[in-house]
Order: sequence, then structure tokens, then C-alpha cells
Amino acid sequence: MKKIILSAFSLLTLVVCMGLSAHAQQKTSKWSDDDYWGNDHDDNPGVWSAVIHEDKAYVRFGGMHWNSSSTFLLSELGTLPAGNSGTFVVKRDPGAVTFNGSFVEGRGHGTYLFVPDEGFKAYLTGEGFKEPSEELMLHLFFTNINKEYLGYMKQNGYDGLTIGELKDLAYRNMNQRVMAGYLQTFKTDGYAKVSVDQIIAMRDHGVSPSFINSFHEMGYKDMSLDQAIKLRDHGVDPDFVQDMKKVGAKDITLDQAIEFRDHGVTVDYVRTLHDAGFPDVSLEKAVELRDHGVSMEFIRSLREMGYKDISLDEIRELVDHGVNAEFIRGFQRIGFKDISPDAARELRDHGVEPSFVSKFKDIGFADISLEKAVELRDHGVTPDYIKKLQDKGMKNMTLAEYIRLHDAGM
Repeated sequence: MKKIILSAFSLLTLVVCMGLSAHAQQKTSKWSDDDYWGNDHDDNPGVWSAVIHEDKAYVRFGGMHWNSSSTFLLSELGTLPAGNSGTFVVKRDPGAVTFNGSFVEGRGHGTYLFVPDEGFKAYLTGEGFKEPSEELMLHLFFTNINKEYLGYMKQNGYDGLTIGELKDLAYRNMNQRVMAGYLQTFKTDGYAKVSVDQIIAMRDHGVSPSFINSFHEMGYKDMSLDQAIKLRDHGVDPDFVQDMKKVGAKDITLDQAIEFRDHGVTVDYVRTLHDAGFPDVSLEKAVELRDHGVSMEFIRSLREMGYKDISLDEIRELVDHGVNAEFIRGFQRIGFKDISPDAARELRDHGVEPSFVSKFKDIGFADISLEKAVELRDHGVTPDYIKKLQDKGMKNMTLAEYIRLHDAGM
């Protein structure tokens, strides 16, 4: 009998996931550096670490190429070595794991040895799963896929599982409790038979039975499983939909919910619009504002700067023209307290920055208007140009005269 001998190389970080079932739980991740470490599973060292909580032990296993976590009832583990190093054995249909190590104050670590059960291996072969590898047998152990499990699958119409499907179930922790949750949901909610591949896809995308049930309870009875996956992929959960209903989208469809999420329209964003004086804003308008880059911070800053009567269209146009809060504040700091949205857009369009106007004030034009600043910029007249003329004795001239001189090529 070939054995998988795994010895310690480091202590693994323990991740405790409370609320798991009494059956085995595991999550496996494959590394991508096989070319460096090699592919021989038998040569991979491994360790275990564990924590006990109430009547369960949460155990993490590790090999050179993977890690897996499982949950065991304490009754499965028997007498645990406390303080000094010792041995205990856990047996399941796929085989037995001999743990070497110790526990101190509910935490343990050590090394382990897995021995596949040849009888179960023969049973799998008889069921059509040809040549199950020792690595697969180990992960069947972790997930607790046993004869009862396979019988349960047959009873529910899944009597032709392939070796690939068996691997998917094992590596994704699709134990009987998890599978039962999906199958019960499909039965209760009227879905036709769902393929193993589809169930695996749902598991991979984070679509749980409770996720599906929550949408059904909200009234979305016709939601397809593909749509459930799409919702999860786009970050739409039941709470998001409920929030959208609270801010006005009482008849929101799931496709609309996806659109709102994709465009960054959240309940906080809509409430900011309400708080800023736009209580009747539609979600479609909110999408438009988001698409144009109108942020919550910009809306708040405009209110703080005194723009109480500005419309949403004016705010959007400011953003479209590159006007931000700091641009407006810059002009307020140099004396233009009541700059209008139209004036701000015009200044930005003509490339007039607060520093440009401020420099004219510094060389003696304290009363320069914004309109005159735009005219100066359009004619290419800069403060440096005027300062050079002043240094040459051309002082006490008006800005209009400096513009004429510049236009004349002087």
C-alpha cells in the first residue's frame, strides 16, 4: 500500500471559521510554481494546525503545493495529546489520517500521515471512477465524500458523476451539507435539475442557497441561476437592492440594480444628493452624474462654498469643463467670492488659473476683472510680459493698452 508521508516544514497560519457544520470543511488552493518544486505529491511535506471551539476542531492541513482546512467533531478525534507530543487517528471512508503533535490550551499543531482505504478505492473504481489518485483520496477525506454522500447524490438524480466532477466536488468543499442546501433550494424554488458544473460555478462565484433565497423573498421569483451569478459578480446583493428601494427605486429590476452598481450609484451617493438639496433626484439622473464624474465630495464642497441654488446640470457641466473645488477656492482666496458657475467654466475653458490673475494683482492691477483676465489670456498677454515693459519705463498704462502693444508685436 502506497502511503503519503508528510513531515513538518513550518507552522501554518491558523484561520478559524466559526459557524461551520459538523462535517468536513475545506478550501484548497493550487500553487503555480510546480516547475520549481516538482509535481510528485508523495514528496510534498505537510503539517497541520488546529483550534478547538466548543464541540468542534478546526484543522488546517498543508502540503508543498496546496493547503486545505477541515472541521471535525471532537468525537471523531478521540483522546487528544495534551502538552506532550502524541498520536491520534481519524478514520473516514476514503482513508485514515494519523496526526502526530500536541494540543496546548485548545490549540494544536504537528505532522500527519494519510493512508488511503483500498476498499473505498475499489468501490470508487466499481462506480466508474477509474484510478482515483492518492491526492484525490486525501481531498475526499477532507470533504468527507463517502458512500453515503454518493448514495445521496444518486437519490437526487446525480448517478453518472465523472471523475472530473468528483474532483470538483472534493476540491471545492462540496460536502453533503453544502450540496443539500443547494438541492433543497432548487427543489423548493422550482428550478429544473441543475448540472454539477452549474452548481460548482455558483459555488465558485459565491452564490449560496441563502443568496438565492434572499432575492426570492424580496419578490424576484423568476431570477435565473445565471442571473444570480451575474448579480454576485457585479457586487449586487439583497442589501444593495433594498437600499435602492429606500431611496426611490421601489420597482427596481435586477438588471437595473446591476446597472446602478456598475455606475457606482450607491445609497450613500443618492442620500448625499438628497442632503445637498435634491430630494427628487431620479436614479437615472444619479447614473448620469456618476458617469460624468460628479463625486459626493464635489457636491458637498460646492454647498460649503455657498452654491445653494446650483442645479445638478450646472454641477455636471462644471465637472465636464474640468472645474473642481480647488479651482473655485483659488479664485475665492484672491477676492472673487461670488464667482458664478458660468464664470468658472469660462475661466477654465480659456485656461485662466487663479495664479494667473493673482500675478496681475501683484504688479499693480488690484482691480482686474475676470472678464479682463480672460481677454488677456486670449491675447497671450502675461504678467511677465507686462513686467518687462514696466521695467523699460512703460508704466501707468491700462491693461487694454498693454494688449494693443502685444498685438502690435511689441
